[in-house]
Amino acid sequence: MKKLAAKLWAVLMLMLVSLQTMATDVFTSNRTDFRDESIYFMMTTRFYDGDPSNNVLCWDNQEAQKSTKDPCWRGDFQGVIDKLDYIKALGFTAIWITPVVQNASGYDYHGYHASDFSKVDCRYQSGDGKKSGDVMFQELIDKAHEKGIKIILDIVLNHSGNFGEEHFCKEFDRDTRLRNQADINACMIPNPEILGSDYPSLLPAAQYQRRLALMKNTDGQNHDSHNYWHHLGSFNWDFPNRWWAQIAGDCVDFNTENNTVAEYLVKCYGNFIKMGVDGFR
Repeated sequence: MKKLAAKLWAVLMLMLVSLQTMATDVFTSNRTDFRDESIYFMMTTRFYDGDPSNNVLCWDNQEAQKSTKDPCWRGDFQGVIDKLDYIKALGFTAIWITPVVQNASGYDYHGYHASDFSKVDCRYQSGDGKKSGDVMFQELIDKAHEKGIKIILDIVLNHSGNFGEEHFCKEFDRDTRLRNQADINACMIPNPEILGSDYPSLLPAAQYQRRLALMKNTDGQNHDSHNYWHHLGSFNWDFPNRWWAQIAGDCVDFNTENNTVAEYLVKCYGNFIKMGVDGFR
């Protein structure tokens, strides 16, 4: 009798698991209209710290981050995975996360200062994707889908950051080892052929102008001969040039009318679709 009861219990557990899997599949696949979604927005780096080993300071204002023991890069993909059940229990069916592409600026924890649209920023992830304990963006997508939760990715199509862009104006080589990310000199290696051999010796304001000129031709020379960026360099909130210049100096406006730029962005974000991202904002 005990053996029979044990077998019945095992069968019931298998049935429950199967029903749960079927429910998740139906829950996800039947929702094709985003007006049916209840969407939870998060800034990933400020949401939940699932892996303290990948915490890292932003380059700017480091003393404040140290004094509060709150590095700007703290939340991560592991933290989102850890809270999937919590988010689902609140009644949400989708998560909208801030941009995940590789960034470069003093304060870039929000994800809006892209330096390479083809890569996921090393600071969101755990490890390098080569070891069994690593947590990469793909795992977050897969784990969310297992819970019936969709991933909406915030994306930027109209500008890069002010440190160039890997495929259009490679001003730097990025060292993605985590231990170097808090030090601009360790993780952003200047390209002397592009920036000039004297770049490291320039004051920060002059370095910024040197970087910007390579994209915007603000020094009167035609550096951006392929017109990947709009070349208007002045900026004023009250005039139409706000659409073509650079917001706050960091958001350098792409020339998205250029087919090469448009095709590159489509290719990059097409790869995120292939990974399973459910929607873009």
